[in-house]
Amino acid sequence: MKRLYVLAAAVSVTGGMAFAAPKENAPEKEEAVLDVQTPAPGKQDRQGQPAIPERLLDDSHMNEELGINEFTAPSIRKIFEDLEGLPEIPENVALRARPERPPMDRCSLALQLGGMMADGFVIVQCGKMNEVKPIALDLSSYAKAIGAGERVNRHAASLLKNAEDGDLSSFKNNLALIQSDVEQELASLRDSDMANLIGLGGWIRALDAATAALDNKFAEDKAKVIFQPDVPEYFHYILDGVEPEMKERRDIAKIMNLLTTLQEQMTLAPDAKPAKAGVEAIRKTTLELMKAALAPVES
Repeated sequence: MKRLYVLAAAVSVTGGMAFAAPKENAPEKEEAVLDVQTPAPGKQDRQGQPAIPERLLDDSHMNEELGINEFTAPSIRKIFEDLEGLPEIPENVALRARPERPPMDRCSLALQLGGMMADGFVIVQCGKMNEVKPIALDLSSYAKAIGAGERVNRHAASLLKNAEDGDLSSFKNNLALIQSDVEQELASLRDSDMANLIGLGGWIRALDAATAALDNKFAEDKAKVIFQPDVPEYFHYILDGVEPEMKERRDIAKIMNLLTTLQEQMTLAPDAKPAKAGVEAIRKTTLELMKAALAPVES
């Protein structure tokens, strides 16, 4: 029996939780460089796709008001909760270089925004709180490019306050609220493709951090968490249906092939246990995926 699929966005709202925004505004950065256009009307909803793994849905996805819809995606916060307890992330992976400004194409913009949200969770896990300010600046800049700058600025300002206070729980919740606000803005634009790609960018960056940690210090019991073939299967389907214009700057076919490879590498035989060689193979594919999906596009 076919399962109804739900299309992605990024972390939905944190059900019932809200954090008072500081009165100061988030730091200014350069103006947006992209005018996101609403996709052409008449786009068909995709049917018959595999469902979002339930463990990666935020609690708010289950409430009656928001529910699961075409703008729902795996929660970046839930992805990182899945990865808690892993070995320490190597510093050269925890602090990655990010583009100086938002890209001009919508596909790269969405993927990189998801990756930056994931960067925020990485720095919390690694205790690199001095990196909060540049991430808050980048998130504000990218959100402005999408058209969600006003929604996101109050949360970006809160990230700085949370870091100053050492309030890591609120820091994570404000990152989740940023994804939720971007999701709501994209829903108003009827742009489910960008919403899905944000979720994909966050998952790729999370997998990058997780595989680096396990490759550096393998632990069989902890490695089980990255052997989840349903996640690359989900995103493969998403990419197959994105608008043609979103495939112009990114090699979507290559990304899809790498997701297929990951699905195969993450599939364990019955009663099989994760092995170091398997983690090494997933790590190698993940590095290729990081380059294909999150690296700046050459002009």
